[in-house]
Amino acid sequence: MRDPEFIVLRNRFLIGLLIFIVFITLIVMVFNRFYGHYSGEVYDMISDNKTVVFLQTSNDCEMCDSVKSVLDKRNINYEEVTMSLKDRHEDIYRVLGIDSSKITPPSLFYIKNGEVVSYLNDISSEKEINDFIKNYLGG
Repeated sequence: MRDPEFIVLRNRFLIGLLIFIVFITLIVMVFNRFYGHYSGEVYDMISDNKTVVFLQTSNDCEMCDSVKSVLDKRNINYEEVTMSLKDRHEDIYRVLGIDSSKITPPSLFYIKNGEVVSYLNDISSEKEINDFIKNYLGG
């Protein structure tokens, strides 16, 4: 294996492999930065500077169902994100400047022009929901 042609060929192969790995890594990083963790309609609404009511729920949560019921009764459009899917929606929290580790479902977020105007965390009564809607949504 001391053949000079083999050594040159091996070195070219290893350099090519290294360049390929660096190139693929850069592509993955750029893709994740601009297109990764896409969260669908909520993210589109935030980017389009529309008003959004964003409801974060968890599985098997009676109060979450109550919040949805109140929002539905009042004909308020909202987007729901389930806590178990939170990792898929981390970019929304980052864009809005919210520390998601401090959010306890059910939570309501009122977002206008891409900024959080207000949010209600760890909702425990329908009165809280109605007050939030009255204060921020004029209902």
